[in-house]
Amino acid sequence: MLKPFFQHFSAPGLVCAHRGARSIAPENTSLAMVKAQACGADLWETDVQLTADGVAVLFHDDTLVRTTDILDRAAFSGKAGLRLTEFSWAELATLDSGSWFIHSDPYGTIQSGEVPQKALPLIAQQRILRLKEALRYCREHDFPVNLELKDQRGTAADGRIVATVLDLLRQTGTEELALISSFNHDYLRQVRQQAPELAIAALVEGAHPPELVNYLRGLGCDAYHPDQRLIDADFVRQLSVAGISVNPWTVNDDAQALELLDAGAFFICTDWPQRLRKARHSA
Repeated sequence: MLKPFFQHFSAPGLVCAHRGARSIAPENTSLAMVKAQACGADLWETDVQLTADGVAVLFHDDTLVRTTDILDRAAFSGKAGLRLTEFSWAELATLDSGSWFIHSDPYGTIQSGEVPQKALPLIAQQRILRLKEALRYCREHDFPVNLELKDQRGTAADGRIVATVLDLLRQTGTEELALISSFNHDYLRQVRQQAPELAIAALVEGAHPPELVNYLRGLGCDAYHPDQRLIDADFVRQLSVAGISVNPWTVNDDAQALELLDAGAFFICTDWPQRLRKARHSA
């Protein structure tokens, strides 16, 4: 039987906004989440880590250097190399996680005008987002989310991240809106044991696990999230026949994305949901 997450959708062939609409807003922020839904993404993907005091936040990198202003803040002098998990939520809440996007224009969307100048003040106001706040938005706006649990091995967060995320899902009533994925497959085993009603997906890069189908079934996975460089349309068809949804990342070429969707991919994770949405409907 399909898990409630999958029952939420009427059909496969979906567009998933990678870290939100990160080509037009700072990744993993409130604005990226809102823009993802506004541009027509069927769901969005985000990364979850825990702070030193156990607060679940949305953030991709181990350190804060790339997507915050930590290097410019005297209060954080000498701390820029520390992992996010070594900071308290009170410390993280003071950081600017939007202005870097304006300064670096990572996708050229400011220069091209796709992100208008009038949007820059709101971008500059973005801060690190707590998972609880994001889940409340998902509940209020019926917006499904793929939560990637970042590998917290070697930190105090390692033994707490699964239980913390599951508790927040229950508090916010978003269990049926969430798909849990991770490169740390031990986390997936914990989710399966503690919340068997939730959908889980194995993230993989570099190479497929040996005896892939049996491996995924052994984990109790509902989906497989491979690096797009590892797969092609035939691969998607083969796993679909075996009853495993394939959701590749990160596919930024529309032609490749459409080919994989035609082959049966349940969703495509892309940095350009606004473009793939249009391409899918015009194909």
